[in-house]
Amino acid sequence: MSKYHDDSTEASDPVSIGLDKKKLKRFKATLSIIERFTKGLFCSDDYLHEHLYEGDSRAAVVVALEPVLVVAAYTDELDCVVLLKFPSDFIDQYGLSVGSRLLTVNTYSYGIGVARDLLSGPRSFKRYSNFFPLIAEFLSSDNLAIDDRKASIDQAEWALTIEQGNQALARNITPRDGSPYYSKKPAG
Repeated sequence: MSKYHDDSTEASDPVSIGLDKKKLKRFKATLSIIERFTKGLFCSDDYLHEHLYEGDSRAAVVVALEPVLVVAAYTDELDCVVLLKFPSDFIDQYGLSVGSRLLTVNTYSYGIGVARDLLSGPRSFKRYSNFFPLIAEFLSSDNLAIDDRKASIDQAEWALTIEQGNQALARNITPRDGSPYYSKKPAG
């Protein structure tokens, strides 16, 4: 039974990984004192752990390195990607290049109309209006589980993630802040 998420739904591909608090600390350090308090109320360590453990895992691909690191995170629920930006020092820290494969763990929210920075695709299930992506490698140390899940993702999903990510870049879609405290908030 979930403490923070809707038990009436279930992820099609949960990866069941844990939260690495040392990795999370990197993101917490960028928050102001007030943000640490307010974000902690609505996005606690327990909440993020549950998200990583129970969320739906999908393909994510590095699509740009300059001026900042940009990752395209895919969701089959909306058949689209969201662009996420991260600090450039992640490039060396994680050995990333354009095309590097990562894993996103997504949860979803309801609303009226699709979030303004998403372009719902033709295979959308039309159940949700937004998604909350977390990049697994940046928040978990469960590398074996992450690598196993990435190996099981169909090549067509990787290709679609790259294609949609490049299309979003070409349309000058503003990337969301990739921090786990902000990645559910539409850009702009």
